[in-house]
Amino acid sequence: MLMAVALVAAPVTPFSTSIQNLATKSPATPALHPLAKTASSTPTRLHLVPDVSSLIAYTNDPVGDILAEIKPAYLAATLVAIGAVGVTFAQLLPSIGAAAFVLTEEEEAAVNAVANAYDAADWEKEDTEQGTKGYVNRRRQANEAKDAYQEGKSNREIRDSSLRYAETNLDFLAVLMRAAGVQRGQVFVDVGSGCGRTTLGAAALYPSLGKCTGVEFLPELVKMSNGYRGKVKGRKASTDFVSGDFTDPAVQSRLFGKADIVFASATYFNKNELEVALEDTLKVGSKVIMVDQRLRGSAFKLLEEVNDAAGDLQLNTGYVYEKVA
Repeated sequence: MLMAVALVAAPVTPFSTSIQNLATKSPATPALHPLAKTASSTPTRLHLVPDVSSLIAYTNDPVGDILAEIKPAYLAATLVAIGAVGVTFAQLLPSIGAAAFVLTEEEEAAVNAVANAYDAADWEKEDTEQGTKGYVNRRRQANEAKDAYQEGKSNREIRDSSLRYAETNLDFLAVLMRAAGVQRGQVFVDVGSGCGRTTLGAAALYPSLGKCTGVEFLPELVKMSNGYRGKVKGRKASTDFVSGDFTDPAVQSRLFGKADIVFASATYFNKNELEVALEDTLKVGSKVIMVDQRLRGSAFKLLEEVNDAAGDLQLNTGYVYEKVA
């Protein structure tokens, strides 16, 4: 485990006063700075680290204040505290970046079929810090489509924060759909389907689904989705991509009223906007898979919560709900 520790020195004051103060001032108990919430506000207890600036003595070196000595007793206490924080920090992180889902052979084949359709060329498969080059290119195209839509419109007319492009880890999708208990002939709806990767992922994972529909606000992304549909090899359920706004009552009635499973990667959705639509239109017994946003209303019962460590210090959480009222 890699840990960086910063030593923060006190503000520089004129030598005429600072040296005198350091020579006469008696040692004080180091101040404590909390790294996180205390045990009174959270069940996990994080230790406190001494303010190391009080452990450092300075000289009157003309080049500037330099580290002269660290008192041995304070040094030992500091190292113990830092070590304790490191252990606690490691316990808090759920092996981020190293998690792997166990998939069946059928699930792996479906995931690979979709991944290879979207990143078909060798250059698209190359990894960057932001994801594959194929993903980076799709995100660029999505941003261009958003800019074209917003051009010439006032702030009141446009959606901005909810039009950010992201793609769900297909292994994560497989586990979430397994938790939802998919049945033959059911209807799957992907809200904010982007370039269609999740919609086609569901269709490939469960070819027995009655239909998989992706609803996307930007028409250009719907066009891209239809282009990828023919590139996914192997068996898959019937798929359809439509352009629409899920806040439109007509779209809600057409899509949500018939849905058995609704998926939404809701990281950037306006809070509660989708929940209101689902509560008004979904039939009892339908399942809802939400990524990074909970459903708070009593109409939905949480069935399962799944964490997906999707990268360095990034954690996505999926919630599987059933509509019960």
